[in-house]
Amino acid sequence: MSTYALERRIAPARPGLATGLMQLVAVWLRRSRTRPRLWTLSDHELRDLGLERSTADREALRPFWKG
Repeated sequence: MSTYALERRIAPARPGLATGLMQLVAVWLRRSRTRPRLWTLSDHELRDLGLERSTADREALRPFWKG
């Protein structure tokens, strides 16, 4: 058996799965930190971001796993 064939048998079937999972967890962590921070921003700061208070409040209440 060639080295290439051996590597193909040992390699994971879905090498992108781990990378995708790590990226998803990173997005969830960022959302879990940033969404509650919307409540700490002043109306002026929210306007600078192009958000209204009601929109920021709705976003802050969303669970981290919802995009």
